[in-house]
Amino acid sequence: MTQFAFYPAERAAAYEKWSAEYSFEQPEPTPWTPLRRELRRSKVALVTTAGLRLKTQHSYARGSAEFREISSYVSAEDLAFDFTNYDPSEAEKDLNVIVPVDRLKDLVDRGQLGGLNETYLSFFGACTDLAGLRVSAAAAGEKLRRYGVEAVFVVPANQGCNQTAALVARELERQGISTVCAVTIKEVARQVRVPRGAFINFPFGRTFGRAGETALQESIVADLARALRTLDRPGKILDLPYRWEGVLE
Repeated sequence: MTQFAFYPAERAAAYEKWSAEYSFEQPEPTPWTPLRRELRRSKVALVTTAGLRLKTQHSYARGSAEFREISSYVSAEDLAFDFTNYDPSEAEKDLNVIVPVDRLKDLVDRGQLGGLNETYLSFFGACTDLAGLRVSAAAAGEKLRRYGVEAVFVVPANQGCNQTAALVARELERQGISTVCAVTIKEVARQVRVPRGAFINFPFGRTFGRAGETALQESIVADLARALRTLDRPGKILDLPYRWEGVLE
């Protein structure tokens, strides 16, 4: 069972109860797209379910299945955080805690990835329109394939958007794109049947650690890339060894 010891006791207990009681019926087999080429020769992209948009883009409707396309070169100051069922304070200081574009650029510079798409996609994490999400995620997959993307890193921001992230990953796999999904609640990922996952036991809105923890961010992103390369069948979730220090207020 996922633990939440980095939150005060009452809040941790509420999250543990939510996770234990979570239920999702997934009647379909897990879609699976093997990597076509080595990652060092593959173009990758990033998808987040953090509900981000450019301040010049219109707001998400509550429960929306829409996604926004955002340049990988804009800063947090250019963004609005529409889905705030998580604490965005760290991401406002360092976007890489939930959208690790700079760390993926680092892997490209080191020759470990073939390239990074110039834009990333953001979904609204608390999506209640699941039929619409499937259509929207399929459209996202078609767009990414047109860009020549072969693999996608999918990152959630809070507990509920673990579901959205896993569903998006499934549809991208169905569209012929390999994915790896960061997972912060195992119970969700297993029931939705995420194709490939890597479990990070960190607080919501801090999937890759605290602001400015560049070395930690690099390590986690490298581990996600390793999961993408090495997980050899649908439904596997790699447990990452990181532990959060301290208790949040």
